[in-house]
Amino acid sequence: MRSDPRSFESEATAPCMLALAQRKAAEAELAGEARRWAVLRLAGLLIGTAIGRQRAGQQDPLLTRAGALFSGLTGGAFAGLAQDYDAGDEPRLTGRRAGGELVPVDGLSEGTRDQLYLALRLAYLEDYAARAEPAPFVGDDLFLTFDDARTAHGLEALAAIGARVQPILFTHHRHVADLARSRLGAAVDVLEL
Repeated sequence: MRSDPRSFESEATAPCMLALAQRKAAEAELAGEARRWAVLRLAGLLIGTAIGRQRAGQQDPLLTRAGALFSGLTGGAFAGLAQDYDAGDEPRLTGRRAGGELVPVDGLSEGTRDQLYLALRLAYLEDYAARAEPAPFVGDDLFLTFDDARTAHGLEALAAIGARVQPILFTHHRHVADLARSRLGAAVDVLEL
């Protein structure tokens, strides 16, 4: 007995129709997941940008002042200081070059690190002097690791805080006194003992 050809045709196309329906469902699911991924990715980028802007706008005034002093101490090689975050979202202090590049403290040369530490100390002393009786800043051979250019910038930084803090520098190096006289003129008192 022969079957109806239409039933044979429908039996043969049923698996194809099922495969086609599964394919369409998989395509729709894939498109939905791709859309979901794109939305989440965009949201992540927006949140990251917002966090970066918030962090940049929340910089401590003490860090801002230390950054200005650091810029002067480095002769403009660094534009200031910034707070960067490591992979664990822990803050860390960095120097910010004029081009925007951030340099971690351990990436600075010894002389530049000394300039950074001096900038931080001077900024703290200025901040303290604004809230309490200013204490003099006494430095003894402060520029031992500085070359002449760094020493000159250091002397200028000391003079810059002179209105709020009295900087006193002891040195047994005549060239430091000569640099102070040439860079600061009448703004410096050099006493020879």
